Amino acid sequence: MSKITLLSICLCFSQWISGQSIQEICTSTATNGTVVDCHYFNDSLYATGFFNVICGNSVGYIAKWENNEWQPSAINISDPGHSLRVIDDKLYIAKYEESVDSNWVYVYDNATLEKVGPGVYLTTASGLSALPNIYDIIEYDGQIIACGEFDRVGEASIQGIMQWNGSSWTAMDAGLSGNIQGAPPVMFPHQLMVHNDELYVVGNFRNAGGVEVNGIAKWNGSEWMNLGAGFNNTVYSIVVFNDEIIVGGSFTESNGTALNRIAKWDGTNWVALDFGFTPTSMNDFIFVHTLKNFDDVLYIGGGLKEITYADNTTESCNGIISYANGTINTYMGGVPNNDIEAICKIDNNQLLFGGGVFGSGYTGITEIETSTIESHFDAKVVVSPNPFTTSIDITTDAVIETYEITNELGEVLAFGNFASQIHLDVPAGIYFLKLTQPNKAYTVRRIVRL
Repeated sequence: MSKITLLSICLCFSQWISGQSIQEICTSTATNGTVVDCHYFNDSLYATGFFNVICGNSVGYIAKWENNEWQPSAINISDPGHSLRVIDDKLYIAKYEESVDSNWVYVYDNATLEKVGPGVYLTTASGLSALPNIYDIIEYDGQIIACGEFDRVGEASIQGIMQWNGSSWTAMDAGLSGNIQGAPPVMFPHQLMVHNDELYVVGNFRNAGGVEVNGIAKWNGSEWMNLGAGFNNTVYSIVVFNDEIIVGGSFTESNGTALNRIAKWDGTNWVALDFGFTPTSMNDFIFVHTLKNFDDVLYIGGGLKEITYADNTTESCNGIISYANGTINTYMGGVPNNDIEAICKIDNNQLLFGGGVFGSGYTGITEIETSTIESHFDAKVVVSPNPFTTSIDITTDAVIETYEITNELGEVLAFGNFASQIHLDVPAGIYFLKLTQPNKAYTVRRIVRL
């Protein structure tokens, strides 16, 4: 079976299960690197990342979405980009540096791309990185704030985070330093957020100013503060959702509290949500890279393979899920073999997901959720044997009203009132069992006929 045919099958099934599909934008042409971020500027959507070819078009690390396709933009940067931010109607660009010893914050305005102030340097590099990278840019208290892997700006000693006052970059106290114990030996702040007149920064760093923070710190305009004990590994993302601060990363604990790559701040400590993300094999690197809140729906993207719920039941997911009103949407399979990092609204009705892995990029479109969100049962559901030959047995404490069996094309092969044993006369292959409760919540299990 070809990759394109398999993709079409998956899209049909995804549409059947939730009324939505994730449609890959370019299925037969190459994108040669991960799509990391996307942002609207002057009524157009731009994307950046490790690619300089997207859907077969050479685009110079920044592409423009126009007429329902990716096209080259007028903005050309020399190395991969990490984030795009609009401040005062200008587009600011944070980028990696892959070829020389210095890097800059860039701003695009009136069709002109310019450097903002002097370059940044990394003079004490060790381990994984030997070049300065800039990860994020934001406006705070009337100044531009930028963070990344650097310890010198021009001739000034500035570590990890800097503020632009209109004429020069200056330090924010002693800045950021060190790495979280046990994390990679590279200091890198990854994302910035402003909330309630305070600046938050997350990433892999141990100290902010003279305070031990372990991956997350808060700046009140004059000094750095920690939020509890921090984490045991990198924090990649931060967002406010339902009036709570949510963070995601590769961490698994905070101050003795077990966490699965996502956590919320209760005002004193970091605590678990009703779900987290776990590996399916010893080789999986699981991480939450991006958190976005659009219209009170939390979108979570990253290197995701499996959801583990508070009751220890699990459910497959790939790259992207959304969460709202206590329910999870896995997009029924998501985007296998891709990590999702870019999440953007195209218009009022569609979302764009971008990502990739190992030198190969991905972009896809889905409809914004307007109807049923896939619900997870509170009770555990066990289907056995799986694989099966003639019948399956279903064990659960949930009250289930109906069942439905579909093939990979989304065609309904069997349905009826629920029974604990279901006889299936079907050819060898992959099928999907949908179990629906009286309140219309449902769950789906993948089953295999030998």
